[in-house]
Amino acid sequence: MGSRVLLMQIAHPMVAESVYDHSYVFKKPLKRLFRTLRLTLALVYGTQQETAQALQEIEMAHRPATGRLSQGVGKYTQGAAYNPRNPRQAFWVQATLVEGAVTGYETFVGRLSAADKQAFYIESQQIGEWMGIQRKQMPASYDAMLDYMQTAVVSSEVAVSEKARKIAPFVTGQSWPGLNMLAHPVYRLSVALLPEAIREQYGYAAFSPFEQRLFNGLQATSRAVLPLLPGFMRYMPPYLHAQRRLSGRR
Repeated sequence: MGSRVLLMQIAHPMVAESVYDHSYVFKKPLKRLFRTLRLTLALVYGTQQETAQALQEIEMAHRPATGRLSQGVGKYTQGAAYNPRNPRQAFWVQATLVEGAVTGYETFVGRLSAADKQAFYIESQQIGEWMGIQRKQMPASYDAMLDYMQTAVVSSEVAVSEKARKIAPFVTGQSWPGLNMLAHPVYRLSVALLPEAIREQYGYAAFSPFEQRLFNGLQATSRAVLPLLPGFMRYMPPYLHAQRRLSGRR
């Protein structure tokens, strides 16, 4: 689901322009993908020292990532300034991480209660604050966050730009040298699970009937098998390390 989250993030014109102008996504797409994952996991599961180091690395990466839109997109005019520290721009990124995690869990593991989603969202606001967003600038609830995201798309605050479309193949694996065929299932899964309005702006097709049957089988298998797996196979190492740390074990 990581590729889907990245596609959601760059659907914001300001984020796409920043990535296009300042990221090494075109030269080293896999490195950037794994770096983003590593830093996110450090923020969620890391020690205080690991979290501080991740925040410092993010700050250093974002510091030069400012500029102006090269062309008008959605509600934004050519020359509009972008800055990763802009609260609305930063919160869109934060919201895609939360929404993407919930979508991934409910797709492949099982349903979450409204209380679980709300608790997850409230806890995630700490990361938003680390990114420079004041809590009062964030929607008060998970449902309000979803409303914000939908409104952002309808109002064209979020609108897929030409630069986002150029970045997309490097995010989904279509332009990974020697790996594009292996990455094709990930690509189709990522784009088909996008919200319809954003998927159409990218120009991606929905699942074909055959793909939908394959997906239904994958989903059913995942939901049935995952609960049966031992922890070391089901969970990522940073989560397991955090659990051992909290329980006093090494």
